[in-house]
Formats: sequence, C-alpha cells, structure tokens
Amino acid sequence: MTTNEVEPEAWQRQVREMVAEVKEKGHLSDPRLQAAFADVPRHVFVPYFLRIELNSDGFAVMDGKMDRTDSDYLDAVYTDQPLITQTKPVEGQPDSYVWTSSSSMPSVMADMIEELDVQPGMSILESGTGTGYHAAILCHLLGDDAVTTVEIDPDLLREALERLDSLGYHPATNAAGRRHDRVLATHAVDHVPYDWIRWSRPGAVILTDLRPPSNSELGAWVKLTVDADGTTASGKLMPPRGYFMSARKVADFADIGHQLPELTLEEHQARADLMEDRETGLSPVVFQDEAFRLYFWRQSIDVWWWSQDESINLNAPDGSWAQVDDGTVSMIGPRDLWAEAEQAHERWLNAGQPDLSEWIVMVTADGRTVVDLPQ
Repeated sequence: MTTNEVEPEAWQRQVREMVAEVKEKGHLSDPRLQAAFADVPRHVFVPYFLRIELNSDGFAVMDGKMDRTDSDYLDAVYTDQPLITQTKPVEGQPDSYVWTSSSSMPSVMADMIEELDVQPGMSILESGTGTGYHAAILCHLLGDDAVTTVEIDPDLLREALERLDSLGYHPATNAAGRRHDRVLATHAVDHVPYDWIRWSRPGAVILTDLRPPSNSELGAWVKLTVDADGTTASGKLMPPRGYFMSARKVADFADIGHQLPELTLEEHQARADLMEDRETGLSPVVFQDEAFRLYFWRQSIDVWWWSQDESINLNAPDGSWAQVDDGTVSMIGPRDLWAEAEQAHERWLNAGQPDLSEWIVMVTADGRTVVDLPQ
C-alpha cells in the first residue's frame, strides 16, 4: 500500500489535527519528534482495523472491521486512539479471540519515546513491531541504522516491513547483532526478558509495561538502567500512562496466563468434600488497593484471583484454591493461598504502604525480575 491510495491533502490535513491533539496532552515539545509524527502517514500502517464497541454488560466486543472504503476511515485513523488490528485464539479454544496486535495510541507512543529521552546518535531496540508505525516514527527520528525492531509473529513482521519499505524505511530486525542504548517494548510482559539486557550497552535504559496476561487492569510501567557490569539492570516502577497487550509466547496463540481447569459436576463435588475452613482477620477488600494487588501478584506470581464485593476467589496451577467471604477461608490443595495474601499484607503494612516509585526493581544476572518493597 502507498500513500497515493489516499489523497495526500486529505491525510496531511488529518495528521496535523492528530499532532495538535497529541500536543494538547503535553507531548511533542521536541520539534524532531513532532516532525516524525507529522510526516509519517499512519494510514499506510493501518489499512484496516477492528471496530470495538461496548455491549449492554459493559464488555468490549468486536463490531466488524473498518478500512479505507469507509467514509470515516481517515477520521478514525488520525485520532489519538489505539486501533486493534489483530486477534488470535487461545490455545485449545479455537473459537475464542483475544486482541494481540494494534497501532498504539499516538500520545502513549510519544510519551514512551520522551520518557526514554531518545537523542540523535543513540541506537534503539523496539520489541513488538506490530503494524510497523512505531518503527517508522523511530526511523524518521533517528535514521534506519539506529533502529532495530523485532516481532514474534512472522506475518506481522512481513507486512510491517513491506509498509516500511514503501516509505523508504529499513530498520534492522536482528536484535542480537548489536548493543542498544534504549529498549522500548510496545507490549506488556510479566518478566523483563533477559535478552533485553544482553542486547543493551551498560547504561542503556529499558522501558516496558509490567502486567500479568490474566489481568490487563493490573500493572505498572518499569524503567530500568543496565548496570555498569552489563549483566544486571535496576530501576523503578511508575503508574502506567497507558497499558499494552501481553506478549505472546508463540505466534499462533494469544497468552491469557493461567486458566481455570474445567471440572465435571462429580469433580466439583469431590473438591467440595475435601475443602477445609478457617477464620481470617483480613478482609478481601484489601484487594481494592491497586498497589497491594500489584505487590501480591509479584509475591505470588502464579496465583490468579477474581473478586466481587467483599468476597474473593484465588487459585493456582497446582490445584490450590481458596474462597474468602465474611471472615471465613474455604480452601483446598497443597497451598493456603489466603495465608500468602495475609503474609504479603503484613509486609505491605510494615513497609508503610510505600508509593510505587519507592519499590525495588531489579533484573538479576540469572534472569529473574525482582519487584519488592523498600527495606
């Protein structure tokens, strides 16, 4: 696809309005970055996108597809909104769909580039090529030789490179071939991939969205600096100013994290017969505190939970399960999951419920992502 398929006067007028919208939100003070957003045609990278609507229950659902044959296509593309461009099924659930790629919200793109303080002469690694739009912005800003973009989905990468080539942009696609000054992820992760440390120079800065694939509403941005030894990184959390889809482990399927086992009626009855009860002084309402939820996730990272009013259910891959309601814990399995919550909450209180920016964040030499409270 080329820019000639849309009248130049039309998209250039629209992109000026989009840039003005992003500037009103406090971004694009750097003339170089403003020029990148003004000059790169977003519609080349988003020839179509999925319409998302809220149903009567307030859940987001797909409502068809929009492309350049629609009269309001350009208006939609050149707004400061994310545009969903791909869904994939969950493994073992062929009729399911989960959003797996998009053109990110332009103001969030600008925010992340500005947060990284990207300057001429730097090299940058983008993890998550997606449509290729973000890579085009980076190439315009820094030049092709400074940009590497990687993507797990070969079809997405092929299409993105074709779009980039049509505009004269040619970023590298082999991250292992160089050391980078900046790493920017356009997807969420539950652990910082250690390859990002390997592919960075000492002093490099990494910015990503840290959140579990099972809960898109829980997470934080993490900004790390690769330490002088080049094998570890440390930094801080910050409240997210936008959230991203979770990275996929394989190209063909979406990753939604731990899933509940499907049990027969007989299996449910057998579990009920084995259940044990105990009392607790900790109310499930503590999970209404976003920071505590985040802390508990990092302490018991394999535990999945859902809550309603003043009750909560927790489960883990080993079959452990707990329900907490009205001061009573009902549980089954080898782990007392609510005891893990009680212990985490005690540590949380003893630390003084610190702000996210005070938490300790490290990627260790053995590849672990450590997020903990200040000592």
